[in-house]
Amino acid sequence: MAHHIQKRFPDKKQSIDRLMAKDPEFLALCEEYDLCVDTLRHWTESKEPEAEIRVNEYRTIAQGLEEEVVEALITLKTRSLKRSTL
Repeated sequence: MAHHIQKRFPDKKQSIDRLMAKDPEFLALCEEYDLCVDTLRHWTESKEPEAEIRVNEYRTIAQGLEEEVVEALITLKTRSLKRSTL
């Protein structure tokens, strides 16, 4: 379950696990990232004529998904900090 995102951000594994357990939308985002990375790997290894185009597309998609994950983790951290000061 969502192992690629945990490999991408190993220092955030605990926060990623916690957020995946609490937030179905975040879990879906991480699963989408996993699928994207698997598809990127497929096209990277492919000899098909369109492989280079697909690699570029999936790299862009992966970067966008990574940005969304980072935003979600920042939001989680901000919420945690607010709770601890209350």
